[in-house]
Amino acid sequence: MNKRYFVAATAVAALASSSALAADFSAPYSATPIAYQAPTEWTGFYAGVFAGVGGGDVVLTAPVPPTIEANSRGGLAGIQVGADYQFDKFVVGAVADIAVTNIEGRFSMGGVPELSSKLDYLGTLRARAGYLATDNLLIYLHGGLAYGRTTPTFSVAGVPQPGVHSVDRWGYSVGVGAEYAVTDQITLQTEYAYTDLGSKTISDPAVFPVALDESFKFHTLKAGVNFRF
Repeated sequence: MNKRYFVAATAVAALASSSALAADFSAPYSATPIAYQAPTEWTGFYAGVFAGVGGGDVVLTAPVPPTIEANSRGGLAGIQVGADYQFDKFVVGAVADIAVTNIEGRFSMGGVPELSSKLDYLGTLRARAGYLATDNLLIYLHGGLAYGRTTPTFSVAGVPQPGVHSVDRWGYSVGVGAEYAVTDQITLQTEYAYTDLGSKTISDPAVFPVALDESFKFHTLKAGVNFRF
C-alpha cells in the first residue's frame, strides 16, 4: 500500500474515533429506573401461612335444661395451598387449608359443675371467585366444606369427670376476602369467614345422665401471606 494512502487512512480513522468519543462526552448517560410491574396474570399455584381470631356461639341442647348457650373466642394459625385461573378481570380457584385453634366456649351450669368445649383444629376445602379491582388487587367470595374436632371438658370443683367425649365435625364455611400482590410472587391476604360445624352428640349415654347435643358456629378473621409459583 502507498505510504501516503496509509497515513491518510490512519488519520481518517483517528478523526472518526475522536468524534465518537466527543459525542459520548457531550451526551451524559442517564440511567432509567426499572419500575415494578404489577402482575396481570394470576393463573397458577400458591402456598401460604395465616393467623387470626375467631368467636361465636356454642349451644348445648338437652332434655333438662332444654338449651344452654355460651360465647366462644380464641385464635387460629395454619397453612394453605391453592390454585387460581384468570380470565380477563375475573379469577376463579380452589383452596385447602388446615389450622390449629384454641377457640373455646365455657358454659355456666348454675352450680359447681363446669363444662367447656374447645375447637382443636379447623380445615376447609373451598372454591373462590373474584374480580380484579386493579391488576394487583383481587376481591373475592369463597365457600365450601369445613371440618374439625371439638373437645368438651366436664369438671366438678376443677376435677375432670367422665361422660363427654371429643367429636369429629363437618359443616360449611362462607365469606369474603381480599388479596394484594406485593410482587409477582408474593401476595398479602385478609379474609372473613362464617363457619357452621353442625350439631353432634358429645355425651356418653352410659355415663352421663342426659344426652347433650352440641352445635358449634363461629366467625373468623385472618391475615396471611402467599407465595405464588
